[in-house]
Amino acid sequence: MRYFTTLLWIMIAFSVLAQSDPKAREVLDKAAARFKAYPAAEIDFTLAMENKAENIQETHSGKAWMKGNLYRLDLMDVENYYDGKVIYTYMPEVKEVNIKTPSDEEEGFLNPATLFDIHNQGFNQKLLSTSNDVAYIELYPKEKKNIEKIGVWTKLSSSSIQKVTSFGKDGNNVIITIKNIKSINPAPSDDFFKFDTTQHPDVEIIDMR
Repeated sequence: MRYFTTLLWIMIAFSVLAQSDPKAREVLDKAAARFKAYPAAEIDFTLAMENKAENIQETHSGKAWMKGNLYRLDLMDVENYYDGKVIYTYMPEVKEVNIKTPSDEEEGFLNPATLFDIHNQGFNQKLLSTSNDVAYIELYPKEKKNIEKIGVWTKLSSSSIQKVTSFGKDGNNVIITIKNIKSINPAPSDDFFKFDTTQHPDVEIIDMR
């Protein structure tokens, strides 16, 4: 979970306008438009943290559901729900759920939809290659940060993002690979994005609102 949120935090942290390679922007704009056209989406992905110098390689499978600004994210034995007002963080192993009203910044910190609008988060963009129906684009932060760049691989024929990698200056890389993404129609009800405390009577509720 911490690696996923770390990458999303990096992406939303840059608020300045980016200088754009028109070809790179065209590819990423198409991918963003395709995703936004879904009434709701279900995504299967893997998240990896690697540091080759320290021989670190961790990989975790996750799943996310999104509808408008609502989402549910299941990753590393933690379930996160956002119903448009509050975030529910449910930890089944300890039978505990935290309920919190997030700031806009905190909501974006976990929202998986940020991944599909990455190029509008304040980066210089450059299309480096197109091969076998895949475009590779690099995003460079204009301000000095602890990352060198972010790589985005996009399948051209379907305008779908396949992988996003944050390359850290300290050798720590965070890789999110999209295994499958599908439109959900009809979209799930809003209740799907809210943790139902009545269905979990044995769970400790920590209300931080």
